[in-house]
Amino acid sequence: MDDLTISDMLRRAAARHADLPCWIEEGRTVTYAAFDREVDRLAAGLLNLGVTKGDHVGIWLPNTYEWMLSFCATARIGAVIVPVNTRYKAEEAGYVIAQADAKVLIMLRRMWKSDYYAMLCEIAPDLPAQQSGELNLPELPSLRTVVVLDETATAGTVTFDSVLSDDTGAVAQAEANVAADDMLLICFTSGSTGKPKGVMHNHGVIEQSTRVGLALHVEPGDRVLAHMPFYHSAGLYMALITSLNLGAALVPMIQWTPREALDLIERHRVTMFGGIPTHYYDICAVPDIDRYDLSSLKAAWIGGSAVMQETFERIMRSMRLDKLFSTYGMTENTISTSFNRWDDPVEYCCRNKAPLLSSCEVRIVDPETLAEVPPGSEGEIWCRGETVMIGYYKNPEATAEAITPEGWLRSGDLGTLDAEGYLTVTGRLKDQLKIGGTNTSPVEIEQQLAAHPSVKSSVVVGVPDERMGEVAWAFVELSAGADLKPEDLIAHCSRTLADYKVPRQIHFVREFPLTATGKVQRNEVAKIARGMLPHG
Repeated sequence: MDDLTISDMLRRAAARHADLPCWIEEGRTVTYAAFDREVDRLAAGLLNLGVTKGDHVGIWLPNTYEWMLSFCATARIGAVIVPVNTRYKAEEAGYVIAQADAKVLIMLRRMWKSDYYAMLCEIAPDLPAQQSGELNLPELPSLRTVVVLDETATAGTVTFDSVLSDDTGAVAQAEANVAADDMLLICFTSGSTGKPKGVMHNHGVIEQSTRVGLALHVEPGDRVLAHMPFYHSAGLYMALITSLNLGAALVPMIQWTPREALDLIERHRVTMFGGIPTHYYDICAVPDIDRYDLSSLKAAWIGGSAVMQETFERIMRSMRLDKLFSTYGMTENTISTSFNRWDDPVEYCCRNKAPLLSSCEVRIVDPETLAEVPPGSEGEIWCRGETVMIGYYKNPEATAEAITPEGWLRSGDLGTLDAEGYLTVTGRLKDQLKIGGTNTSPVEIEQQLAAHPSVKSSVVVGVPDERMGEVAWAFVELSAGADLKPEDLIAHCSRTLADYKVPRQIHFVREFPLTATGKVQRNEVAKIARGMLPHG
């Protein structure tokens, strides 16, 4: 895997697996050989648009074939991919496109209730009056061309098909000038607090993505459900790149619906599935899940936030999974800092306890003294090595805050690293509660709440308290049909938790506020809690 570029990876896959499918959807199956030829056609078209090595290309698309094609073609000529979240509104999208200095933007005109062209015109009102290829927009100063995935071009744009070129002679020279340590993409964080930050990575992400696939025993001819958005690091690194390098086929989902996911797994004999807890909650809530044949699944992974043991075991039973691995990672450290081994006992997986996946260094430090703590002691997780990002694009201050002068990435996550090298994530540093002067993990309280059969999920936050400084409040989503009172859950927690950890108040909710990538926005839940105080 050493020194491979995305284009090297694809050329090799096309030679080894020419007739195997790399993409399977209703009405279209594309082989590796055919896909490689199409990448050349789009790469040639991008060169014709004036895109050269180091230029930035924004991809504002859902999980379509054209997303994968745009990604590989942009990488082939040494340009930099800027994935744009399809759930963004105009202000958010405008910030990312401008901040990333996108020269070309490839986008859908509209999808469902979202009119992306109207949003782009809201961002840059002069767009319709200008010629695509010669755009000069003060709000998006680097943007020259807008490419729309539509049969006809709208004002200020060109169509995707019109960009494709059969004259691919210039592609080989551009491809030859690309090196593995060249920047590949700027992937913007979800921005649950503050503006999104653009995380820069080079082509070396192939190695960590491949490690994920090997940990899941992905083989040529396997099928990977691609429901995690490609604009998100999990969809890109744990599905798209993983599949292309290992000869598997992507089975895409443009919009997440649990019943469709079950149908696709059954119909296309999907072998690998993964997602955040929300995906699993949704699937397990399908009333007739037992009628679906999920026996093709070799393994699945779960990550994105802490997974409670009771919930973990429930998921395995409902989906009839033999292997469900926990993983911990962050965009800034590529993906999956830790990942369970194939033969790890279920007890380890349930506890989010997994060995390090790559050769990167991990240390656990005291957040206040910054001294390394003994094995098994809790502290902040720091990482150093090949998986750590180049930095945040055009944000040296944030880069300096995140990466120490010695190259350690400060994750902001809490965990322990035992003598055997297994990492256990215990929570977020900023989520820690300080009750009566004692540090308390909200995850521990959520773990106890999850042990109650009527609890689907919960979020514990701290609220100010005159006597204790801070106390715990729990916001709980109940399982369908559950009939429970707050005092029942308080009594449940009191049986096993120290009195200061027991939530002072329980509030039932129908759903939690989520980020654009489906993670619970704890900061928003905390705001709701503070707003409920007498002087909130």
